[in-house]
Order: sequence, then structure tokens, then C-alpha cells
Amino acid sequence: MGWLVVGILALVALAAVTPVRIAIEYGRVGENDHLVVEFSAWFRLFRRKYELPVLLQKPTRQGPELKVKVEKVHKRSEMDDSIQDVNFKQVKQWMKKYQDLLKRVHDLLPVARAFFRKIRCSRLEWHTVLGTGGAAETGTLLGLVWGVKSMLVSVFSGAVSLRSMPRLSVQPVWNQEVIRTQFRCILHVWLGHAMLAGVRLLLRWQIGRRREWKTAPSEA
Repeated sequence: MGWLVVGILALVALAAVTPVRIAIEYGRVGENDHLVVEFSAWFRLFRRKYELPVLLQKPTRQGPELKVKVEKVHKRSEMDDSIQDVNFKQVKQWMKKYQDLLKRVHDLLPVARAFFRKIRCSRLEWHTVLGTGGAAETGTLLGLVWGVKSMLVSVFSGAVSLRSMPRLSVQPVWNQEVIRTQFRCILHVWLGHAMLAGVRLLLRWQIGRRREWKTAPSEA
């Protein structure tokens, strides 16, 4: 029994000092989107890769429907392939669950902010090529895109720790309609920080449930 406890503690300690690398790549050409998320650890000895091509479908009564093909790639072999349909009704259900989570978990945002500050970003690139076919419209859109990019990068840099200068570009095409964008981000986080954040969330969840139970009206 003692050896079992020592083994469990050793595994927890090893997991706590495990660095996790998260690589995110997103590309859009025309109406086709492609998202790749890769998790790796110990110099990519352990690796899990997810590829999610997203296709926008025709509008339905419930709203526009997204068809998402999920491919889980591990060690250069496909592990799973599934199709998921997402519409406005499901998005509303997810938002409702998120609101319920905020109510139940006491002080969720401070825990999230503290965890995000532990995340290091070693690479951030975002390049865009766009054109509307008209010089005036393209110039206006160019300024708008630059403003949106600057705002999002500013918010992102305030949430995580940037270790390199972001590389941003917006290239105009004056004589044709085109839109292409390429985003790449590499994040690093210690698994121990994620475990600690999970424990803190669990404790605050219990505090929120106790407060909800105390403030609930008693039955007559």
C-alpha cells in the first residue's frame, strides 16, 4: 500500500513538472476554413493533433448550420473521424451552460486570469490578404482589419505572457475580390499550473454550491 501511494505521488509530481506545448494554426481561403490544434509534451514524445475543417452550410429554420469534420491524428495515423452539426440553438444552449457555470463557480474570472498569466506565448503570427475589387472599399476594409487585429492582439497580450513580438500583416489586393488569412500561435504551459487551476475551480464550485444551498428558500 505504501509503494502504491509513493507511486501515485511520483506520477503526480512528474505530471506537475511536465511542459505542454500547444500549437494552433488557422487558415481561411475563400469560404473554406481549416483549424489545426496540436498538444505535445517532452519534446513531442507525446503528441495529439486535431484537425477541424469547418464548412458553412445553407441557412435553416434554426439559423445557419456549421458542419465540422473532426480528425484526431496521433503519431501520423488517423484515430477518429466524426461529423458534428452546430446551429444557433446549440450555441444558445452552450451559452446557457456557461452562464450557469459562472453562477455556480464563485469568482471564476480571478482563477482564469491567474492561470492565463502562467501561459507563455513564444510565437504569434497573423497574416491576411484581402480585396473587394474596388480601391476605395479595399482601403476602408484595410484600416478596419488593422484596427480589429490590433485590438485582439492587445487583449491577448494582456491575458498571457508574450515572449516574442507579434508578426502581423494585411496585404491589399486592389483589383479583385479575395480573402485569405493565416494565423499561427504557439503556447507553453506547465501541466502543474493547469492541475492547480482545476483544483481551485473545484473548491470554488463547492463554495458556490454551499452558498446556493444556504440562500435557497426553505419549503413551508
